[in-house]
Amino acid sequence: MDVTKLDEEELSYELRARGIAAMNDVNEMRSVLRGLLRIEVEGNSLMNTDSNVPGVNVKSEIKTCVKKLQAINSMIDNIQGDRYSEQYRSADAKLCHLMNRVDKLPAVEKRDQNDRSNLLKGILFLMRKMEGMASNTSVVETNTNQNDGAAGAGTVVLYEKTTTTEMNSTYGSAESTASDEEVGTEYFVQQGVAIKSLSKLHKGSKSHKNAETHYTGLLRIMKYRTAKFIEWKPTEMSIFPDVDEWNIVDTGYKQNGKNKNDRSNIDIKINLATMKSYKMKKHKKHQISILQTNGSLVTFLFESSPISDFVTALKTLLHTEKEIRHHRPTGVILVLGERQDSDPLCQSIKELKIFPDQPPTSTVWSFISGFQNNPVEKTYETFAKISDVLLTRTPDTRPDQEVAELLNRAEEDDEYTMVDHPPPTVLPPRPGIKPRGNPLDQTTFYQSMNDEGRITNEDYIKNIIFYGGCEHSIRHEVWKYLLGYYPWNSTREQRINIDKQQKTEYERMKVQWMNMSSDQISRFNMYRDRKSLIDKDVYRTDRTLDFYAGEGNENLVKLHNVLMTYVMYNFDLGYVQGMSDLLSPILMIMNSDEVESFWCFVGFMNRVNTNFELKQTGMKKQLNDLHYLLTTVSPKLENHLKKMDSSNMYFCFRWLLVLFKREFIYSDIMRLWEVLWTDIPCANFHLLICVAILDNEKDTIINENYGLTEILKHVNNLCEQIDLDKALTTAYSIYEQLKQAQPSLQDSVNELLGFSISHSEIILSSDSNSREDDYEKALSMNYT
Repeated sequence: MDVTKLDEEELSYELRARGIAAMNDVNEMRSVLRGLLRIEVEGNSLMNTDSNVPGVNVKSEIKTCVKKLQAINSMIDNIQGDRYSEQYRSADAKLCHLMNRVDKLPAVEKRDQNDRSNLLKGILFLMRKMEGMASNTSVVETNTNQNDGAAGAGTVVLYEKTTTTEMNSTYGSAESTASDEEVGTEYFVQQGVAIKSLSKLHKGSKSHKNAETHYTGLLRIMKYRTAKFIEWKPTEMSIFPDVDEWNIVDTGYKQNGKNKNDRSNIDIKINLATMKSYKMKKHKKHQISILQTNGSLVTFLFESSPISDFVTALKTLLHTEKEIRHHRPTGVILVLGERQDSDPLCQSIKELKIFPDQPPTSTVWSFISGFQNNPVEKTYETFAKISDVLLTRTPDTRPDQEVAELLNRAEEDDEYTMVDHPPPTVLPPRPGIKPRGNPLDQTTFYQSMNDEGRITNEDYIKNIIFYGGCEHSIRHEVWKYLLGYYPWNSTREQRINIDKQQKTEYERMKVQWMNMSSDQISRFNMYRDRKSLIDKDVYRTDRTLDFYAGEGNENLVKLHNVLMTYVMYNFDLGYVQGMSDLLSPILMIMNSDEVESFWCFVGFMNRVNTNFELKQTGMKKQLNDLHYLLTTVSPKLENHLKKMDSSNMYFCFRWLLVLFKREFIYSDIMRLWEVLWTDIPCANFHLLICVAILDNEKDTIINENYGLTEILKHVNNLCEQIDLDKALTTAYSIYEQLKQAQPSLQDSVNELLGFSISHSEIILSSDSNSREDDYEKALSMNYT
């Protein structure tokens, strides 16, 4: 709930519901309510569990809620803009408040119960109304007469800027042309797809449970002369319920024969033009529910076959976007319209059948099939992920096999979609850049310890490091604290014991892989693959540095040993390309000590391990968060990136993956990392550094009208040319600028930077199961 959108009376109610008396100052009420909501999110609910809000008269409260419902309806009618507009967000917040308020009504009398039920129906109607606005469609006519007009029975006609008559004729033509006898083009076909339920019309029948039976059949996507359809036909004999229970005119269901049990006479057709949205269940990826504009619902079950090909086919034929509420995806995919096949380039590429004999799981075929479906998008996505290989490394240091590895990682991942963010808040002037401070020296560091060797002022030391780094001579000690090898409050004696324990544990894990026989390795494919990748990466990591230069270098052996031992320590993650880049400076600072290097590397990986997950969820989230910050700080640059189809931020992929390891000279990367490890001023300061670098380069990018390719080249040309002090001071200045604007910032920005956030954002992020249940309820009610 966004408390900034609630008025005085609504704030007063929310406080009274939590046993707090109303206050005279609206801002004070908002502040108190934010604090209470934050406590509730932490698990300490302050709401009255008996649904009896103190001082509430039920009949008076019903009248108040009715007035609020009417007011919200007027607000919705007057909304100008999309779902991110202030008017839309205000109506959404007030509707959320009203839903909670009505839900708390202690209706005992029959009339009060009816009034409460009608209020809930009214709220649900307004929610549906706002859903229609969010997808830019409006329900204007429902034709339920099977003999009236060409649109067909139960067809809900939608319009944007086209008249109702035009749309009726268009839909009617599409329906009538795609007859059973017409020969069409097959886009997709899959045997063994079951259908779970067809429509809300089942629920009025006495044998509703029978209608939930699964029936297996053939699923196809067909293109006819004027329309495209999803078609399902049964292939097995089953007992069917009565005809009345299956009178699903809305979904195109037909029963041409009189024999109810003759499944060959039953089929389902869904016109792609009538699709509103679809969704795969969170924990049932083999199940997809399709919602049409007329409210009917069809659920397909891919129990013995992959669903990914069907979803890919839908994305090929439809323009879609992820539904966003409160700046977070809901899991629903909205259908914006059908794609046009008129682009000669796209059409010619789709018709190419390259490598038809390749198995579908192969890397090459996975890329090619994606390229066939959407050549421009797939090229952008893949080119960005392998730009480092193609633009910055020579063939002898980055062989062709690595390109295949990167492609494989990209294709095994779910689709990455950049979330569109609302218009940014107007920020105050950026504070002046403050010069960097002096580094932490040896005297200051050791003087911060008491007689037992404990560091008495951890925050003081971290602040010095943040503003100035630390001298190279004490990095060997300081990094152990920053990376969690030593606790900040540990004594000298405790640190001696830690050294002994960690050495024993390291040697135990190291022995495990060193003593593995060749016979064992031959039956351990995953281990063998990881070892092979480590062998390759170690050989080409920082070989230009004296520390790793030359053949037979012992430091390369130690680098290899630490990485192999980490595989045994964290076999779920194992080794992923890029980890050697993170370990290399640590081994240098720890003077080639394997034990200390290993445990410091473990501490570093605990911070960034999501960067290397197979699904790359951590990287996708960071790129999305970076886009959000850039939208807020530099909307002009973000608009240019969006115009150039570059708002996915893939050109920053390498920056985030290895925390700028390849962007700065070695002495600078050590300073940068120790600054980031302090977590000052926030854990996401590295994203602000990205914003600062892009902000410094925005004039070049915009004035030269750079597209994705030029931006990639420009960003890669910045390698070892970036002024670290300027990047750090600019990033901190941006942080201070956003801090001044904090009350007016979007919740997502506040959360990223560690500022206070509103209840609505926290609830959405902490109660994903509730969101899933809400969507399932909405589907079962078909938004009615």
